[in-house]
Parts: sequence; structure tokens; C-alpha cells
Amino acid sequence: MRAWIRVAIVGGLLLTAAPRASAVTTRTWRVTTYKDFDEGESTGVLLSSLGEASSGYGATRVDLPEAAVFSSAVAPDGTVWLGTGDQAQLYSFDGKTTKKVAKLEGVLVAALTVAGDGTVYAGTVPGGRIYRIKNGVSKELCRLEGAEHIWALSFDGKGSLLAATGPSGKLFSIDLAAGKNRVLWESGEKHILSLLRQPDGTLLAGSSDEGILYRVASDGTARALHDFDGDEVRSIVAHGGVLYVAVNEFEKKPGTASTTLPAKAHGTKIVLPTSPGAPATPPAPPGRDRKGKGAVYRVEPDGRVEQLHALADSYFTALHVDKDGNLFAAAGANGRVYLIRPDRTVLTALDLPERQVLTLALDGPNRILGTGDAGALYKVDFGPQKDATFVSKVFDAAFPSRFGNLRWSSTGAITVETRSGNTSRPDKTWSGWQPPARAARSDATEGRIASPGGRYLQFRARFEKGAVLRDVTVFYVPQNQRARATEIVVGDDPAAKLAKAARAAGKPRTPVVKVAWKVENSDDDDLVYRLSFREEGESNWRPLGGPEPLTTRSWEWNTEAIPDGNYVLKVVVSDERANPKDDALEHSLVSVPFLIDNRKPEVGTLVVTYPSASGTARDSFSPITELAFSVDGGDFQPVAPRDGVFDDPSEEFALKLPAGLTAGTHSLAVRAVDAADNVGAVQAAFRVK
Repeated sequence: MRAWIRVAIVGGLLLTAAPRASAVTTRTWRVTTYKDFDEGESTGVLLSSLGEASSGYGATRVDLPEAAVFSSAVAPDGTVWLGTGDQAQLYSFDGKTTKKVAKLEGVLVAALTVAGDGTVYAGTVPGGRIYRIKNGVSKELCRLEGAEHIWALSFDGKGSLLAATGPSGKLFSIDLAAGKNRVLWESGEKHILSLLRQPDGTLLAGSSDEGILYRVASDGTARALHDFDGDEVRSIVAHGGVLYVAVNEFEKKPGTASTTLPAKAHGTKIVLPTSPGAPATPPAPPGRDRKGKGAVYRVEPDGRVEQLHALADSYFTALHVDKDGNLFAAAGANGRVYLIRPDRTVLTALDLPERQVLTLALDGPNRILGTGDAGALYKVDFGPQKDATFVSKVFDAAFPSRFGNLRWSSTGAITVETRSGNTSRPDKTWSGWQPPARAARSDATEGRIASPGGRYLQFRARFEKGAVLRDVTVFYVPQNQRARATEIVVGDDPAAKLAKAARAAGKPRTPVVKVAWKVENSDDDDLVYRLSFREEGESNWRPLGGPEPLTTRSWEWNTEAIPDGNYVLKVVVSDERANPKDDALEHSLVSVPFLIDNRKPEVGTLVVTYPSASGTARDSFSPITELAFSVDGGDFQPVAPRDGVFDDPSEEFALKLPAGLTAGTHSLAVRAVDAADNVGAVQAAFRVK
């Protein structure tokens, strides 16, 4: 028979289907972990690392016509001062309105601090200028030589202002009375990004590009406290002698290095949770895309370092710790503020539409945060929220589905609603929000989904004060999908083995034909298969494989009893094991014709008249494809048919025997091969005088 034949699915194939198209396998979609909840959107809701959503904090947007609110500081009277970019504007906020106070030289007010008498000091980028703002009047205090970026400002308690700068990583001391400045400490790095004054008068400083936390004494001597395996120490805060540090690591741009210093051999690495390029100069410019990861660490007085939270696709921009030890961490790529409680529980406290939360000022009467991309000011409310709402991600059932019950686990008063549709993003074609039809249960935490069937579903939960949502489960039945046979292979693939190579290796020909097929099964149903065949031109199909359907996608067919001819094979795919009889679907694929030929060709009427011989090779069905002869058991030599073309089941041939054979009796063998690789041979004796 032919070595192989392959058929792929095409239009016009036989399709059979049950009249209805709905599978009965019930499936569930569950929201129960922090990662599950974090994929949704929340307003006034706390999302806990314990897998809980509860009523939480609110944030009211205050419009500000700036690209970014980058820095902030709180005055003794509660006024919040705001530094912005890309125009280096200085604003004040009294809890109700914002007021533009000054336009400073540069593109960004990157650092702010306020003295006890209400005097504001501001540092800008670029240019390395420091301004003093008093009674609404701004004046340049000094310009630091060799510094382009003022990243942080702090008082030393002795009448001087300390400034962390870049790009040469110097710490300056500015005498506020004399207005003179000097370099207090040279770090040897590119930038000093963060400062925190300690009760003992020493200063903590965080660096970039090496990500080292330093302690700097008043005489300018410094000691490294910890070397983090990151690019920058962005923020430092303290509570009860414990330090909290935000460390970031960014993707390197091809062909650039993060530092001119030798690569670090060790450091504390950012470890990303298993469940849910060099820094630019200046680092982390507002309003620009920046890819990296960040982590918040706890540093004990004895030097022990513990990672509290990490982000795989965002970085940290600012930290704040309140009097109770609750730590707030602002993220620079996902618009979120995280709350890390003293018991190490992590919560998503705020989720804002802007991508960058750049500064936090939460320790005064007017608690605010500032954003970039786009610039905005938010007033944070830590009181009970009237409109605390969680909206899940859009659930994709993959196929049109029937929805069943909605079940949730909660404490307190929670209202749950659903909506459905057939577009991946909710639009006007979706159904409206609907509460489930309540079941007869006293706790009212389960009901029938009232939303119409569709491919997509969302749920929304509204929280009363103190309410907690821990688990939501959606029951649904997807529409049954037809499994499809896409390809049939009969015999060996020619790429795997050539028939002639097999014969040359002495492998005997077998009438067993290998049949295999490929199937698309989009809803992963348990499938069975039925095979049948017929001769080309016939109408009746004859079954293969026995009375029970096959469960594998291959079959070995013994064709020894099958008459020679051209045949076609049909594969029927059925999901009857996964669905009731009336709901099951089938699909059929029919191969192109292929040859079955198990009969050997015959070589007849062989006449030998030395030095020539002639004869005829015949096959019952397929063309002769090869003729060869051998004398006295020697190597076979090819013979051409008389008409020069192998194209017929009967081929006449004539051949010349080798000259110079010795006198006596010799033997001649002639071999014929047909298109199905069957081999027939005949042998005759002849005499040489």
C-alpha cells in the first residue's frame, strides 16, 4: 500500500450535531485570595493579604494643573506645601483650596521641608538651587556647586540645613544664618536620594546607584548600615527605633550600566511574592514610564533586616509611618498605596486612577497624597466610608454560559450584585447591576444570579461600616463546544521513514496500517472516537475498531483481508461521555483516497536467450514502480520498462545480460515492485555455450 496520506480539515466536511448545544459540566469561578481581590478595583475598601476585603479609606481628588505633585511637607499650622513638575511650581493647601505661591527655577521641586517657624525650604531639579519661602515670598538661598539635583532636605538641629544631591552623591550643609554651604560628606555614588534625622543627631541617608543605607555623623564620617541588592534606597522612615526602607531595582537599558563602580558581590535581594536598566539621571522622573520592582524592608536596631512587602511590576516612591506603627507605602506604577500593619499584614489601602503616587503627607490635620501621570492632589479620609465598593475583574467564561448561584462568605452588612455581557469590556450592551434572587437562608449569603447568560460576568460588593468579605463563588455552566478532528494521517509519515530505506534495511513489509488523527477540544471534554472505511465510489461505510468507541487518537489497522483498491477513512469525534445524549456533539472528518494493495506483482513470460532476456511484470491494482535483475546472486541492477515510463500495472521489459559469462549453467532473478511497495520476483536458469 502507499506509505502515507494526510488530510487536513476543509470546508464541506460532514458535520452532525445534536439539536441543542449546552454542556452540563458545572464549573466555578472563585475570588478568595489577596491576588484575586487585587485584580479588581476598589473604592474605600481595604484589601488584605489574608484574602479579605473590608470597608476602609477614601480619597477625594483636588484638581491641580500640573504634570506631577512630587514632594510635600507639613507646616506647624497644618498647611501642606506641595512641590510640582514640570514647571517647578510651589503650592500650599489649607485643607480646602490650593494656592500657587511661587514659580521656582528648574523643572521640578524635588525636595521640601518646613522649619518650626513656618519657613519653607525647597530644592529644585536641575540647577541645584535651594529656595527659602517666608510669608509667601520666595528667595534663592543658595546654589550648590557641583549639584544639579536636590533630592531631600533635613535640619541638623544646629541651625544648618542638610541637602542630599546628585549626580555626584554629595551631602551639603548650609548655614541658614550666613547662607554659606559646604560639602559635609561625599558618598562616592551618583545620588543621595533620601534623608532621615535620628534622635541622637545622626543622619540616615539612602543612595543610588548602589542602594546602600548609610549613617552619617555630624562631623561627616559615615558608616554603611546595609547594602541592598537594588538600585536605590528611595525613602526612609522610623518608628520606635525601627527603620522602614523602600528599595527599588530597575530594568537596565541595553548598552548601559547602572554605575561606574564595580558590580556588588552581595546584598539583600528583593524577593517577589509567589502568590499575589540603570536609573535615569535624575532617577524616577515623574510622568515617565519606568519598569522595575520594589520592596519595603524593616531594619531592627540590632541590624536584622526583614522584607515586609514586594512588588513585581511596580516600585515604591514614598513611605509614611503613623504613631501606631502602621506603615503606608506609595507605588510608582500602579497607582496604589499599601498599608503594612505591625503584625505584617499587607493591605491595599488606596487604588487611584493615576499610575504614580509620588508623595505622602499623612501626619497633619490635612492628610494628602500627590500623584503623577497625571498630576493631582488627593485628600485622604481615614474615617468610615459611605460608598465603600469593590468591583471584581471581568470574568471570562470562555464561552456563552448559564449562570447559577452566587455564594459569598462575609461578616457585617454587604450587598452583592452582578452584571453580564458578551464584550470583554463592560459597555452599553451589558445588563445592569442586579442583586441575586435570595435563597431561603437566614444568613442571606447565597442567591441565584439574576443576570442573563453570557460569556462575561462581573460582581460588585458594597460595604457597610465594619463589613468584611472573604470569599465569592460563581457557579456557571458553559455552552458545550464541538470538538473537531483537524487532521488524519494514514500510514507512516514520509519524513519519518521512506519505504525504500526500510526495504534496504531488510525490514519485512506488513499489512498493518497505522492511523492517527488530531483533534481540537476547546472545552476539554472527555472524547471518544469511531472509525469506518469504504472503498472509493461505494456508499456504505464499514466500521473499524470493534463495538466500543476508541478513547485514543490512533489505531493499527490490519488490512490483510481487505481487497486491493483505493479507500477513504472517516473519523467521528464525540463528547457523549461528558454530556447527556441529547446535548452531545459530533464532528466527522473524511480522508482523501489512499491505496491499499497487499498483493505482490508477478513477473511472467520470462524468456532468456543469452545474452538477452525479456518478460512482463504485472500487478493486480497499482502501477509497477521498479524493475531490477541479478545474475548468479549478485547485486540487483535496474531495468527500464520497454516504453521507458513506469506508469502501468503491466510493464514489458527487455534486458542485456553481462557479457563474458563462463560456459555452463547460470541463474537470472528479476524483481518487480508496485506502488504499494509490494515486491515480487522470479528466477530462471539459463546456459551459456
